[in-house]
Amino acid sequence: MDTKKRITSESLKLFMSYGIRSITMDTIAENLGISKRTIYELFRTKDELLESCFEYILAEDEKEYHEIVESSANVIEAFLRSIGKSVNRIKSISPMFFYDIKKYYPEIFHFKGKEQREKGYNRIIRFIRKGQQEGFIRKDINEDIVTKLITEQFRIMGNEELFPHDKYSRSELLENIAINFIRGIATEEGIKIINQYKS
Repeated sequence: MDTKKRITSESLKLFMSYGIRSITMDTIAENLGISKRTIYELFRTKDELLESCFEYILAEDEKEYHEIVESSANVIEAFLRSIGKSVNRIKSISPMFFYDIKKYYPEIFHFKGKEQREKGYNRIIRFIRKGQQEGFIRKDINEDIVTKLITEQFRIMGNEELFPHDKYSRSELLENIAINFIRGIATEEGIKIINQYKS
């Protein structure tokens, strides 16, 4: 792993564990055992480092998604495994990470959030079409409508008025949204697979 990628990866772990505001460049340098100067030679500001962290997340997520699709027996299994991975990942992230990115880095939050939603939209469309070909997703649904509905549900997970983080965990929200979505668009054969996987 090259130095830039190592700094990005380790910084991301710190941000996700303790929040963004509480982690300084000094903390990152000390944790990595390198000089702060080395970090600033590659990232001029903390904002630039944070952007790199989000690009890293998106790239790793895309790589993981393709690995899951290729190793799954069908689209339902791929969807459930993908959601399971996301649920486990969210459980390990401090609520302060989401709070900090939304409050103190709104431009990065909105830009990267939009990029992630667009990728998510296209991914779900592909899931639906493949599932229809396999006979596990109903053909009578409007793929654009149901995909926009679930992407909006994922978006409002971050609404603190609706879902304060001290009352609702993001992992629980994600799991409830995803399972109800896939059950709603699955055929009888698809539901059998969902029940087998959940049991």
